[in-house]
Amino acid sequence: MKNKSFKNQFIITFIKILALSFIFSIFSFSIWFEIFDYIRYPANYYERQIGDIIKKINENHDYVLDKGFENKMNEIVPHQGILYQVLDNNGNIIYGTLDKKIIEDKKDLITSINSTKFFNRNSFARVIPIFDKNSNIKGAIVLNYSLISTQRTKNNLLALLHNSLIFFPFIFIIIFTFIYAKKLSKGINKPLNILLEASEKIKNQDLDFTVEYNENNEFTKLCNAFEDMRINLKDSLIRQWDIEEKRRENIESIAHDLKTPLTIVNTYSEALIDGTAKEDKFKDYIDVIKRNNERALILLDDMNKLSSIENPNFVLEPIEINIAKFLELKQKDYKLLCEEKDINFKMDILDLREKSFAAKFDIHALEQIIDNCISNSIRYTEKGEFIELNILCKDEEIEFSIIDTGKGFSNEDLKNIFNKFYKGDKSRSFKDGHSGLGMYIAKTIVEKHGGSIKSLNNKPKGAIINFSLKAK
Repeated sequence: MKNKSFKNQFIITFIKILALSFIFSIFSFSIWFEIFDYIRYPANYYERQIGDIIKKINENHDYVLDKGFENKMNEIVPHQGILYQVLDNNGNIIYGTLDKKIIEDKKDLITSINSTKFFNRNSFARVIPIFDKNSNIKGAIVLNYSLISTQRTKNNLLALLHNSLIFFPFIFIIIFTFIYAKKLSKGINKPLNILLEASEKIKNQDLDFTVEYNENNEFTKLCNAFEDMRINLKDSLIRQWDIEEKRRENIESIAHDLKTPLTIVNTYSEALIDGTAKEDKFKDYIDVIKRNNERALILLDDMNKLSSIENPNFVLEPIEINIAKFLELKQKDYKLLCEEKDINFKMDILDLREKSFAAKFDIHALEQIIDNCISNSIRYTEKGEFIELNILCKDEEIEFSIIDTGKGFSNEDLKNIFNKFYKGDKSRSFKDGHSGLGMYIAKTIVEKHGGSIKSLNNKPKGAIINFSLKAK
């Protein structure tokens, strides 16, 4: 009964039960009538034997009245269905199998000859005269029989089965109801078990399953609704778990990064206050305090930037600028930073645009991107190496490439460099006060400009950061 609503299934099942019960009942009654004569005698079976008995009695005349004729009489009259008693002219019992006195006296005998007496609902007695050879009445024989069907076969089990056929229609209804109810309940139990199992999994916070039930009935809609609820719940929980996990990671990373410089600041400050530091070490202690304080400020500044750009209300504020003049000013800053580490710096701008050289950018956001990328290159480029900043201006976008000949990226770096709080070489990050947020901030701002950013290794050594920004 697939692809049917349960309402239709109930109706069809009810019709099937009635139809099959009717068919099997007709078949059973047909068998009942066919084997009836083999199983039971009809109700008038013994009544029909009376004629043959009378004929045999008449053949023996008044010899029947002799007590010595009893054995032969027992052969003439069937023991099972007929009782008899032989009477003399006065109505007295000579012998027989019927003990109850039927005829009271001679007068009663004369009036009852060739008549049938009624005993109860199904029992009758026939009074038959006994003649001598001269046709004189010498006595009578009373034959007692019942007009009721009696068992013929000696197989009681077969007789019992035959007698119970009248109840077969009800038996068939019960049997077919049980069969189809079991089949119908199986169809109902399947989606119910699916939903119960799904509910138990959700209760145990297991959402990695699928509610699959595709039948054309009412439970399909329920299962589909349950599956939609599971998907939405899973998506919601995943988002919630991700947010919570990121929040936890952020707190742990901030606490970890702030703990070291603040601990150092606290330790050296206490040494100065307590007077345990030697006077000739004052300047060194103050330098350490200043340096770690700057490290903490860098982290807090990056956190402020991160909080700002991750805020749903954050919007870009593009203004029209001459990108070449802006980059020329930034070039001076980057050269000074590179000279401090004896690193060579070079910047090239290639303009392929046919339109005005002026374009709209969020100048502060662009500055953060380039600053973070250049700072990252300076951090991992050794003395005597070089860093290049190449800019390609197109009508629709501007492409930037920061190329260095530093240590380059490891496989882990290439996978995680744009992830929040990723620090690569942790020993160097600790030393340089690196927060692990610079490249993540750069990536976030680039994407808010509708651009893209990627990292790769330079050949034969070094690193490359390429990113593009859509001109507003």
